Amino acid sequence: MNYPKTILFIGIVLIMLIMLSGCNKKADQKVDDAQENMVEAEQDLKEATAESEAVKTWQEYKDQANARMAANDKIIADYKADMVGTNGKLKAAYNKEIESLEKSNKELRSKLNNFKDDGKNSWEKFKAELDGDMDKLGSALKGFVVNSK
Repeated sequence: MNYPKTILFIGIVLIMLIMLSGCNKKADQKVDDAQENMVEAEQDLKEATAESEAVKTWQEYKDQANARMAANDKIIADYKADMVGTNGKLKAAYNKEIESLEKSNKELRSKLNNFKDDGKNSWEKFKAELDGDMDKLGSALKGFVVNSK
């Protein structure tokens, strides 16, 4: 009678060992999954941080560009005010030039507001072009002062 109990006991022990080894595999798999999730989370964090930094950089640039354009608007308004007392051909020529400068400033503002980011290269190219265009407009505004005095 001892023999069937021993077989039963050995059978139960084997079943428990099989179950425990299955649990260990599940635990190992869970650890592997957790490590993989951690790596993915770190990568997501890096991407989110980079994206957040890009948004911050864009907003700072946009604010600076808008400030330059607002300053241009003020200069143009001052030129218009200065031209109130002027008559004849000189006034017509200056008004035409002032309108051209004003149109350029509006086009730059529109270009800034309609920019769609297509990556770092696109952003760098856009920034260089807009900065160059704003510098040209600034020079034209300064040149207008020299010519009008």
